[in-house]
Amino acid sequence: MQSRMLRGPRGVQMEEVWAAADTVLGLGERPTIERVRQQLGRGSPNTVGPMLDGWYATLARRLQAPADPAHAAEDGADGQSAVPAPVLRAAKTLWGRALQHADEAATARLAQSRSGLEAQAEALRMAQEELTKEKQRLDDRAEAYAVALQARDGQIAEAARQAQELQQQLQACQQQLAAARSENAQLRKAADADRKRQEAREADHQAERTRLEERAQAQERRLHAEVDRARQESRRLASQLESDQKKSAKVLADAQDRARDVEAQLCTLQAAHASLALELQSARGEAERLQSKLDDRSGEMLAMLNELRERLPAGPRKKQLAGPARVRKPKG
Repeated sequence: MQSRMLRGPRGVQMEEVWAAADTVLGLGERPTIERVRQQLGRGSPNTVGPMLDGWYATLARRLQAPADPAHAAEDGADGQSAVPAPVLRAAKTLWGRALQHADEAATARLAQSRSGLEAQAEALRMAQEELTKEKQRLDDRAEAYAVALQARDGQIAEAARQAQELQQQLQACQQQLAAARSENAQLRKAADADRKRQEAREADHQAERTRLEERAQAQERRLHAEVDRARQESRRLASQLESDQKKSAKVLADAQDRARDVEAQLCTLQAAHASLALELQSARGEAERLQSKLDDRSGEMLAMLNELRERLPAGPRKKQLAGPARVRKPKG
């Protein structure tokens, strides 16, 4: 065989390594690199290791050699001696122990893997419960936000209604102001007309006095009583003129006071309208901020759920988290 012609460095040969492995196996021990090197008394691990691997590769065929005449004949033809019976029994015993140890190790690894899988399943179950609770908390907060937004919308609608009412009141006040101004203009016209009539009366009175004075020179005695009556009439007319002027001035002052009151009410209504407009704008900004915050929180929860899905095994993730991982987006 070609493998039997290999020679190692420093004089270590394949046959020597295989013979040392047979000796160690005959002693009831498992041939290892260190044990074979101790049996040889020389050789490096890098040299003995590949040769020992070759020995293990032909061990099964060599163990079957006594029961297989064809293999025995082949070995005889190659000039090799059969494996001694004690070595064969020890090898079989060691092989059985190796298989038993391998079964026990596989069973232990299987139990350890099963325990690890059960722990992972428990951790996944707890994570799913925590995720469900977090989703419930988010749903509750979303409902609270929705209620707050509805209340804010109601406040905005009420503010809009009040603003509309104030606008109507402002229009009514403007109409009243226009009516007061029109009435004031009419009063001024009436006062001007009274003043013109009074001036005309004074002119007539002056003419009458002139005429009376001219007639008084000729009829002073006869018309003395008429002059007195004229003077009394003049005083009465002057008093009436003064009274009419006072009344006109009072009416004009009252109209001006009413106009100033209406203008003050108009300024107050305009200030209230501006304040309500600012409150409405602030309420809209607050609603938009709450909506943006809710959207950000929903995005974070979706990212967290996706990350948890990626950490779960492929099978359980599809069966267990396909439904609960969905986060309901709040109505905006």
